[in-house]
Amino acid sequence: MTSHSLTQSRSDTRSAHSERGAAQRFNLNDGRQLAYAEYGAVRGFPLLYVHDSGSSRLEAAFFDVEARRKGFRLVALDRPGVGESDPHAAFTRESCAEDILQLADHLDCDHFGILVTGAGSGIALVTASMAPNRVAMVLGLSSQLPVCGGQSGLFCSLLRRLFGTFLQGTVSLRLLLRKSNPEHYIQRLRESLSYPDRQLLENPRIRNQLIEVGLEAVRCGATGVSRDAVLAMTPLHLDLQKLRMPVHFWQGGCEISTLHNSLRGIAAALPAGTLHRLNNRGRFFFWRHTEEVFAVAHAALRCKESPVLATTIRKDRFVLDDDVISVAMAS
Repeated sequence: MTSHSLTQSRSDTRSAHSERGAAQRFNLNDGRQLAYAEYGAVRGFPLLYVHDSGSSRLEAAFFDVEARRKGFRLVALDRPGVGESDPHAAFTRESCAEDILQLADHLDCDHFGILVTGAGSGIALVTASMAPNRVAMVLGLSSQLPVCGGQSGLFCSLLRRLFGTFLQGTVSLRLLLRKSNPEHYIQRLRESLSYPDRQLLENPRIRNQLIEVGLEAVRCGATGVSRDAVLAMTPLHLDLQKLRMPVHFWQGGCEISTLHNSLRGIAAALPAGTLHRLNNRGRFFFWRHTEEVFAVAHAALRCKESPVLATTIRKDRFVLDDDVISVAMAS
């Protein structure tokens, strides 16, 4: 039996006997350890989960029930210096993408999709650009992307570095507040959000989950998370025309208009880009719309025009039915 991206692998078998969402680790090529957790359907189509800035792998727990119901296997990783992943001195979007691809190799996932929230979206797109024949789709929720390109030159580079240092210090102080007084941090966060999101945070279960996710992010200190926040602000250099897989962005209608305009321009520049705007919803709209997100993912897997999925169907005898995604084992 050969290795199959969409079938039960060695890692699937391990996951079936381990606690759902428990931290697992593996050694990257450079000796660092990367932490990840699995949610959803053990034998489902793999979606690698890229968390938001200031968050952690535990964020994927919000999608566990619907992913299981729709037949998707979620594999969520901590970025370097976040949660239980070792830090990385050379921390770039490209190095994060390489970590993701090594994780996919470790799990025998030849083909996979990417589910991403917020400021992790730049890393998701870079991963797709580095492995266009492996990434079947990108699903971006409340995506925050810097302007593609950006000014160059020594002065601009120095200015960005100085701003980055200032931002890292500011973020570190905020993260220390989160660690010492999580309820106060949630209250401050609530004040910065739109009305629909403030209503969501009235739910104690959601509030407690947010605290758990955030505290896990700074488990080993604030440095990794603050560096991640700085990375999210750096210009994104990508040829969007080369990303031919389906790329879906969702955004709440109550988010600021500049974010909408930026995403609309990026979606229009992508060959298969789509922007979904949800009226009267905020940044955390996906807590109420997970079913819609996975329905779009399910439809994307049925799209036979996709060059990645057409190859996958031929090679792995990929089968879809009305309820879940399953794969016939090839001998």
